[in-house]
Amino acid sequence: MDEKRERVMETMSGADALLWTIGRDPVLRPTVIAVMVLDKSPDWATMQARVSTLTEIVPRLRSHAVVRPWGRGRPQFIEDGQFDLALHLRRMALPPGATFRDVLDIAQIMGTTGFDPFLPLWEVVETDGFDGERAALIVKLHHSLVDGVGGFAVLLHLLDTERNAASSRSPASTDAGPTTPFDLMKYLQGPRKVIDAALQAVVRPAESIQHLVSTGASVARLLAPARQPISPLMTERSFRRTFEVVDLPKGKLRRAATATGGTLNDAFVASVVRGLKRYHGLHGAVLDEIRALMPVNVRTKDDTAGGNHFVPARFVVPTGTDASECVRAVQRITDQWKHAPGLALSNVLANALSFLPAPMATSIWGSMLKGDDFCVTNIPGPAFKAFIASSRVERIYAFAPPSGSALNVSLISLAGRECVGIAVDSAAVSDSSKLAVCIEEGFCEVFELGRVQPPGR
Repeated sequence: MDEKRERVMETMSGADALLWTIGRDPVLRPTVIAVMVLDKSPDWATMQARVSTLTEIVPRLRSHAVVRPWGRGRPQFIEDGQFDLALHLRRMALPPGATFRDVLDIAQIMGTTGFDPFLPLWEVVETDGFDGERAALIVKLHHSLVDGVGGFAVLLHLLDTERNAASSRSPASTDAGPTTPFDLMKYLQGPRKVIDAALQAVVRPAESIQHLVSTGASVARLLAPARQPISPLMTERSFRRTFEVVDLPKGKLRRAATATGGTLNDAFVASVVRGLKRYHGLHGAVLDEIRALMPVNVRTKDDTAGGNHFVPARFVVPTGTDASECVRAVQRITDQWKHAPGLALSNVLANALSFLPAPMATSIWGSMLKGDDFCVTNIPGPAFKAFIASSRVERIYAFAPPSGSALNVSLISLAGRECVGIAVDSAAVSDSSKLAVCIEEGFCEVFELGRVQPPGR
């Protein structure tokens, strides 16, 4: 056999391995889709050259995942000695009269289908000719390759700050994102003890819960199963996906966050919660609280762009009698999570779970996630006007996997503009367009808070 084909490029981290393993369950399939709206078709030769160079910068993009026999360690990325860019980067012309809805229909099919395990776990499809002469890039990635923040660090290698930049220019930026807000090593003095605690929680949860609580209550919350959703409506689960988008007026969400003394993420989460309350009311259902899953970025400047460096924080949010009350509840809850020692321990826990047999790890992870109602993902995108292969990037939408919940709502900022992508489990929500309208109305509720100046201003 070709020796080059067997060259190990990288061994998956515990988090990467878990995301690879849970893909055995189609409901938990961790497929990430991003859609970049361009003002015109990009120069194809330049696009091919840029993407080819990117695959050399990030070796995982030229590698396929290989699972090693039980007891031999975590899966590895093995270089594909027959790598063919044409299998991963392609383009298609849309029929006359096509709209952005046609682009989303293609993207949601890509988000529903799995990957060929014998090929590198990504693909990009350029779609040309919708809403006049606009184009779009649909990017599909397996979550084991990279998380959201790292994904944009990788994407920056493709972007320019001007339309006709030289093809040999330096990347716009390679900043891997903010540092973690706490001292990671402070909580990792006894990793073996933590691994043992995690394994005991998996095998004998009743006997070990007290030990986990003594290690840190937030660790127990990370592992605690959620047997069923709180929502009385969004209860079914499947692997089918529907995509919707919401475009936010520039600056309004940030003004609302400033007025309430919180963060942009607080205002974002509260907007989604209020929108879901409206959606339930539309169907005659009462929703007083709802369970959220939110990835918390723990990436540091020393981490590479690839891989996963986030923690799945899970919490129940009161929907509130009004938007102001909901924002305050979100602020209180997310502040508790930001300082939870369980966040620092999570990578050790992921490592422990990654060594379990795949069916067991999938079952455990499923018990943690399928009772969640919704996910929220906030990804800081480029702060500058971005171009790719001579085309301007007008909007970027992310459609992160629902991860066992009914939907995932993702917020991406681009040059101060916020774009919202909604990835819906079609079995949980059959009227996704109505859901999108309700979520947009939830944002409008929170925007109104921006009219009130915070104390002392």
